[in-house]
Amino acid sequence: MTGVAGAVGDRLAKPRGCGGRQGGVNTATEKASEPRVGAGFDTLFDECFEPMKRLAFLLGADDPENIAQEAFVRLHDRWATLAGADKALPYLRRTVVNLSRSRLRHLRVVRRAPREPNRDIASAETTVLAGHTNRTLRDALLSLPQRQRQVLVLRYWLDLDQPATAETLGIAVGTVKATTHHAMAALRKALAGEDDR
Repeated sequence: MTGVAGAVGDRLAKPRGCGGRQGGVNTATEKASEPRVGAGFDTLFDECFEPMKRLAFLLGADDPENIAQEAFVRLHDRWATLAGADKALPYLRRTVVNLSRSRLRHLRVVRRAPREPNRDIASAETTVLAGHTNRTLRDALLSLPQRQRQVLVLRYWLDLDQPATAETLGIAVGTVKATTHHAMAALRKALAGEDDR
């Protein structure tokens, strides 16, 4: 990766063992036709809870730990009905994306009609996570439209390829390509604006 794409990948700490091409949960010991709650789920939780929490954070959720927890609860409930253990990680990623999107919609509604002055204070977790990532880059990401932000985070942080990104978001591969192009152009412009200040 070069340019802004490289910056996105390099400046955000990528997950290890729970991403796209970087590897995944070892399901070799599980029968693909008989997913079960047990060692496979425990391994997935151990390897992927922090990356899923970080994914929710990068997608703009204000409560990433709760998003990750809810995603794992839903996965646990669906585990026996998955077509195979290899479907667990894509299901988990898709759930985190959808829950983050729902949370942002909820926050927009709440902010449109506040009942009292906003006295919210950033959680300790949000403060710590923000301290581990480049604030400028996250601010630039959060300035993008939601779909563009989702595509960039999935492509360059989770390191998913275009088909996996399309599957996670429920869109066409061509849409992923076009959205990535527009998002990178917008991100370059946002980061250039920050550099000029």
